[in-house]
Amino acid sequence: MRPRKGREGGEVNALEVSPVDYFKRLTLDRADVLGSWLSKSSLWELNGCSLYKWRYAPKQTTTKAMNHGSLIDVITTTPELVGEMINILPFKDLRSKEAREWKTDAEESGILVVKEDELELAMKAAAVLTEKHEESAALFEKSKTQVVMLGERRGAKLRGLVDLAPEGENYLADLKTTADFSLEGFGKTIAKFGYHVQAGLYLALWNAQFPDDQREGFRFVWQDSKHPFEVCITELGGFDIAAGIDYADFLTSRIVNAAKRNHWPMLEQGRIPMVGRPAWASMAEDEMMEETLTAPSRGQ
Repeated sequence: MRPRKGREGGEVNALEVSPVDYFKRLTLDRADVLGSWLSKSSLWELNGCSLYKWRYAPKQTTTKAMNHGSLIDVITTTPELVGEMINILPFKDLRSKEAREWKTDAEESGILVVKEDELELAMKAAAVLTEKHEESAALFEKSKTQVVMLGERRGAKLRGLVDLAPEGENYLADLKTTADFSLEGFGKTIAKFGYHVQAGLYLALWNAQFPDDQREGFRFVWQDSKHPFEVCITELGGFDIAAGIDYADFLTSRIVNAAKRNHWPMLEQGRIPMVGRPAWASMAEDEMMEETLTAPSRGQ
């Protein structure tokens, strides 16, 4: 596997990057896109927004739901790193400046900051994944976990961190927590958060990095974010995987081209689009007029 160059010009070997280093070293500097690392998450931020907003918007803050999912990732896939990657908030709340600064500094170092009760809840959820659900437990048992993948596509350096790479299988798998725990809900969540893009990109990075261990499929291990933390494993279809890597390449190309020209246009900049009422508004008015015209007058 050929090493990739890091931010400082030195070579970065994916096999020597730990999950901790992955978040600390392989970062994205939006002022130096071509010299830093893009991920599925940073690519998906461009979905539905302008290049200008992608480039200059403030960094997204983590939500409680995101923290819960990340906690489960660490506990189940790298339990030996729990003490290194998770810190209990040493303040009662975040109302003080000192508390907020402490949290910001920790998160910028790749540390998950949580309250003690949040960690306890995540530990209970993790036990369902690794002990109570037979298929999930077996998957964890036979998998390499938190495998770092690095590659180059469309002129950009790309990174990925796959949760589960089962030995002797032809697929990769990723853990997902969701509040909409149903087959229909899983599909909506895939579309909303671009998980098909993650699947396509991760398979492309994996197959380029490990030519002797090619993978074709992608599965999601879903867990309900609410007690009793039910688990379900699903497989993503080949059409969605192909569409995912195509869209990842499209988003990557847009960012790379903008970075090369240092031109980050705003929404529809350079053209004047025609925008009117949505169809439902027009239909509502038409129905109102029709009802009024056809209704009998009060004098009859």
